Amino acid sequence: MPDPCYGFEAAHFEVELGNRGFEQLANPTAFRRLEAVANLHRLDGSFVSNLLRSRLPEAIPVGETRRLPFGAHIPTFAGDYEVRFGINRVGDSDLPVPIPIAAEPARIEVKNTIFEAFVELINACNFRCTFCPQTVLKREQRPMDFELAKKILKDLADMGHHHPIRVHLLGEPLLYPKFFEFVDAAHDLGQRISLATNGSRFSQKNIDGLLRTGLDEMVISLNTPEEELYNEQRGTRVPYEEYISGVTDMVSALVRHGGPPRTRINVLYDVERSEDPEEQARVRRIANEWIQVVREVSGRKLPDAEEIVHLDPTGTTLMDLYDGIQLQWTIYHNWGEGAAAKEHFCEFPWKHLGILVDGQATACCVDTEGEIQLGNVYERSVEEIWNGPVLGRLREGFLRGEAVEPRCQRCDVRHDSKAYFPR
Repeated sequence: MPDPCYGFEAAHFEVELGNRGFEQLANPTAFRRLEAVANLHRLDGSFVSNLLRSRLPEAIPVGETRRLPFGAHIPTFAGDYEVRFGINRVGDSDLPVPIPIAAEPARIEVKNTIFEAFVELINACNFRCTFCPQTVLKREQRPMDFELAKKILKDLADMGHHHPIRVHLLGEPLLYPKFFEFVDAAHDLGQRISLATNGSRFSQKNIDGLLRTGLDEMVISLNTPEEELYNEQRGTRVPYEEYISGVTDMVSALVRHGGPPRTRINVLYDVERSEDPEEQARVRRIANEWIQVVREVSGRKLPDAEEIVHLDPTGTTLMDLYDGIQLQWTIYHNWGEGAAAKEHFCEFPWKHLGILVDGQATACCVDTEGEIQLGNVYERSVEEIWNGPVLGRLREGFLRGEAVEPRCQRCDVRHDSKAYFPR
């Protein structure tokens, strides 16, 4: 059995099945009506969820044993559980009938995992975009102490963290003086790094550094690819031509080098105009401009962008541009500033953990001022904070449909509790 499993993720199991005299399991004709079953139970015996109901992969002669691998989604919270196994006979109506067998339940430990760990290496930025709270940030703008940054990496590795660490919340990460040392330290601990950058720092030195370190993922927040929008919304002294030239150099280097990092080039759009023919034409024009960049570097005869008939109004539309490079369109959003509904559920406390430059942890990637104070990584480990009382109270509140934190009470982000916690 895997040790441990992670809640709301896939786990891989291997079951040893021995046939001590069950003729149907050995008879190919009867065998086709049999299926394996695995159910998750609490230690008190109460049922939690079905993990597996699948036809057996092969007949097993009497007296022989087979090892059968299977994967299962684990839809439950942290704790100790049992997996109980069985075999069903499936009748003509496809209704399963349990067959009595001798099967030992397997004990498993389930841990809550952080799906998206945000590490704010620096909260200073050389842009003042009109759509970003950087323009009104009250916190002192400074870099994170490098020893603290390394402690966070070690804490995450110690708790079995296995998703890319997102080195942003606010700020421009490539302004961090020891950014490449941070990436190297993460890789030494078996961690992966995802960079979100405004794209203004693509000097040849930084391009070489990104490729040398083997950065795992990158989002280039191109956002406003037209000069007029750039000058209106980005609030920077970096000239438009210099900016576009740097992003072009980075994309060209990725095409020549090949991944990593896997890269998305992000462009913003107004969701209210997602079906507007002019907006669709704008999207195709932008796509073709970047296709041409790739075409010139790679020498490939790439087709022009297909007509885009729909921009996803829920947030993200993707188009493959080249191997490991995609164009991404996302909507302008309000960073969770709005009125909470009476019934309020948010899945972020089970998925997100943000650590600000001063070590303070928050439960949400849009809590830009760090109002939801979970604890400080200078004083406690990341795992202690993740399983600590403040996050526990936040989760319990959302399970009741209630936002208990003032920051959550004025947030209009909504998720479907039934979709996140399947019954």
